[in-house]
Amino acid sequence: MKPSEKCKKAGLKSLKEMSKITGRSTRTLQQWSEDDPVFFDIVLIGAVTVSECHRSNLHQ
Repeated sequence: MKPSEKCKKAGLKSLKEMSKITGRSTRTLQQWSEDDPVFFDIVLIGAVTVSECHRSNLHQ
């Protein structure tokens, strides 16, 4: 599964949204997905958590 597909399946709008949340380029995230998919998934879980907090106004 492509990194962008993983992001959407996890609840983010796109890989670009993950990039904005993490402060890493989309290319870096793609590379992490290829080189260390477990690490990518852990970062994705964190990005989804941050996104959910922003949506519910818990994190400001």
